[in-house]
Amino acid sequence: MRIFRSALAASLLALATSAMAQDAFNLEETVQLCTSCHGETGVPVDETYPIIFGQQFFYIYTQLKDYSAGRRQNEIMTGIAAEYSRDQMKEIAQYFADQAWPDVPAHTQDGDQALAERGITGGQCSACHGKWEGDSRIPRLAGQQVGYLDKAMLDFKNEVRMNAPDKISTMKQLDDATIAALARYLGAM
Repeated sequence: MRIFRSALAASLLALATSAMAQDAFNLEETVQLCTSCHGETGVPVDETYPIIFGQQFFYIYTQLKDYSAGRRQNEIMTGIAAEYSRDQMKEIAQYFADQAWPDVPAHTQDGDQALAERGITGGQCSACHGKWEGDSRIPRLAGQQVGYLDKAMLDFKNEVRMNAPDKISTMKQLDDATIAALARYLGAM
């Protein structure tokens, strides 16, 4: 599966570079590129990719800027985002923010409820994330891909993802089992 993702990443990067070489930015073509991973109906093709349809504008825009600046690394997104101007990033972010959050298959909540609750209260997640629906600067977590949530939280804990220092310290307080339970809990919302 990892080889497939690497090949897909290389293909997408080549497509993106080719598309960016054109003189004019074309939002429709860019959206096609984005949906090749994030799903044509908003349900990503891989469980470790985030849902971006209906996500908060400012959050999407900030993540694109972070990828472009190297504050957030991803073998697919870093190169793609580096090709866009800030105005183009805003157009992309607005497009996806204007879409409806997709109907995703119900996640099974096979995690320990008490463990998930400990993660929420012990990690103080709800202090910023509130009701899990997001706001202008905070991403929606309710119903997000479980694999993505788990990976993102572990990336913060292990200092792989460096674009939100407060999340690094919060995730370091949680063991991996609590993070996995928390991901399943949020994904099931």
